[in-house]
Amino acid sequence: MPERGRLFGLGNCFGKVMPPHLSIIIVTYNSAEVIEDCLRSIPQGWAADCSDGVCKPADTSNWDGSNVETIVVDNGSTDDTLKIISEKFKWVKVLSGQGNLMFSGGNNYGFKHAHAPFMFMLNPDTIVQAGALKKLVEFAQAHPEAGMIAPHTINPDESLQHNTFHFPDLKQAFFGFFEMLVLMDSPLNGRYLPEDYARVRDAEHILGATVFLRRELYEQMGGMDEKFELYFEETDWCYRAKKAGWKILYTPDATIIHLGAHSTSKNPELSSVRFYRTQSYFYRKNYGIFKYIALKFITVVGLKFWLARTLKGWVTKKIDNAKLKARVWSYWEILRA
Repeated sequence: MPERGRLFGLGNCFGKVMPPHLSIIIVTYNSAEVIEDCLRSIPQGWAADCSDGVCKPADTSNWDGSNVETIVVDNGSTDDTLKIISEKFKWVKVLSGQGNLMFSGGNNYGFKHAHAPFMFMLNPDTIVQAGALKKLVEFAQAHPEAGMIAPHTINPDESLQHNTFHFPDLKQAFFGFFEMLVLMDSPLNGRYLPEDYARVRDAEHILGATVFLRRELYEQMGGMDEKFELYFEETDWCYRAKKAGWKILYTPDATIIHLGAHSTSKNPELSSVRFYRTQSYFYRKNYGIFKYIALKFITVVGLKFWLARTLKGWVTKKIDNAKLKARVWSYWEILRA
């Protein structure tokens, strides 16, 4: 077990190969449109010189991945994802052929093959900014009480992207159905205020696109619960980490661009079913029967409202028969969750 706060490098020390500083885990599924930019950003994320406060690009033409181990777990891509990696990024370790393990299972599989004292869950639709990886490792060394760390995440237009949240509660569940009653970035939706992203602070849970963690936490708790389908897996993991006594911190000094969920929004009805199904499981697992019953009551009320709105759209020809059928199916599946 590595000592907390100590930086381990890769190299030949008295003939012994040392582990890398950091292991990055990227789970892909038909990610050809984004994976090249993501992987191309990793070398500068580590090697850029930020010693005077301004990060200067380094020569990474001979980058071999020895300092930063990059592991791609492919969930059965049918596009050119694997071809791009094999042809352009020889330093990436690819794990494929194990089928679609989903988000939690794919990351867990990657963790089992990682060797560094720190690990970083990174979505394929991200771009690491210069120096961000080294800054995260240095921040983790300075804060050994932190089991997980959230970097500063921005949109492609450099606007703030919320990546830390309060744990789910019944207010959030209610406003999830009646979203017109509250601003999207309101604390009532579990968001931290924009000014909270200007300072180091505690967080409750981190968006799964960019979760930095130390190996001790993984070895103590294991990986994510694979019963979750695409949603709430990182929320549950953070909840368990908090209960185990770990801190979760946010730092504004390491920046990642996140393009957005490119592989989960192609079927909004199915995504909605998965979201509410896993929300129900999270409540049953972590909050007990009374909060779960309250959640089900809110769900019934919310679905009645959604159904009325959908029928109105169908009557006024704003929604066709296929969309009506898909939405009604999703409401029924959510009710059964």
